[in-house]
Amino acid sequence: MIKRVDHIGIAVRNLEETKKRLQVQLGATFIAEKENPEGQYRVAIFQIGENTFSFMESTSPEGFVAKHIERYGEGPQHMGLEVDDLDAFTAHLAQKGLKAAKGPEAPGVRREVLVGPKNPLGIILQVMEWQGEYKRATPQERMKKVWG
Repeated sequence: MIKRVDHIGIAVRNLEETKKRLQVQLGATFIAEKENPEGQYRVAIFQIGENTFSFMESTSPEGFVAKHIERYGEGPQHMGLEVDDLDAFTAHLAQKGLKAAKGPEAPGVRREVLVGPKNPLGIILQVMEWQGEYKRATPQERMKKVWG
């Protein structure tokens, strides 16, 4: 059902400082950066080893990233999970009493739902099904398509 962890989303106060530390201290590879005005945040995507991370900084004190940091401090905000069949996975969640809210879509690229932190992993889950050529694409190709 779940294929793999797609990425980890980390909430940070200062994206520029985080980017510098990631590259210098961890040798992280920059993939893409973009502002999301609707979501009130900026995101920078990095590859660290075989893993993909999205680092998010709020652009508004009212944004969900700012509220997350206010409540929990800097750190993990969500986990992206890849599934082969989003509809089947969503139905499975419903059978187990977990609600999933439709997330933003990138037509032809990916579909997604969001699952609140009252799941067994205790963190917001961004469950996605990659579509078309992106089912077989590398994490870098996927993230550049979505964020680049």
